[in-house]
Amino acid sequence: MNKLKILFNNKLFSAYQGNRREGDNMLLTAKDFVQIFDAWASIMVTNKDYLIKLDGIAGDGDLGLSMSDGFKAIQKFGHETDIEDLGLLFYNAGKTMNKYASSSLGTLISSGLMEAGKTFKGKSKMTGCDLALFLESIQDGVMNVGKAKIGEKTFLDGFNPAVQVMKENMSEESVELALQKATVAAQQGSASTVGMLACWGRAARRGEDSRQILDPGSEVAYLMISALSKYING
Repeated sequence: MNKLKILFNNKLFSAYQGNRREGDNMLLTAKDFVQIFDAWASIMVTNKDYLIKLDGIAGDGDLGLSMSDGFKAIQKFGHETDIEDLGLLFYNAGKTMNKYASSSLGTLISSGLMEAGKTFKGKSKMTGCDLALFLESIQDGVMNVGKAKIGEKTFLDGFNPAVQVMKENMSEESVELALQKATVAAQQGSASTVGMLACWGRAARRGEDSRQILDPGSEVAYLMISALSKYING
């Protein structure tokens, strides 16, 4: 199996000249999140074949295609819109993801983005510490629709550890370091799905044999956190 590739197109980050700060606060705008959409699309395209093969072990093997298609679609949306309201940006990105990512995980991530849209409705800027709320909102949207819990071998097992790290960070000055730690936590969380019993999807049909499989959705979570950290850390 191909190994996961944490690679990026460096051109995506050429316009980013360090963190946007006012005083001690990092401030992120819609322009920043358009570049984060770029980063998500880039890392999903880079890892498309890896995700296809990983998903093919117990699923239908379409995860790499749906994730690359879905994130490329929100990348395109981001560059074509002039929306400055973060809530509207996230909500419409979620609707776009739902339209183009034809998989159950695509539906769940779209729900997560739409939930983040509700959380940040009416706001044009986000602080670095607000990234914890952004990620937690995505998680809440995923959980509300998917009904899965932590430890059931899903996307959440890669995503939740990163959310917890970010929630523990209370300092604007340490956002970059917190995201680096969140990336490690997401990687470890995803790796921990080997040994878990699958409760959802086709993998669940394997019963005890599913414990041997690395969950593809948790790897998508790890990729999303990695790309976000890469952007913020420049």
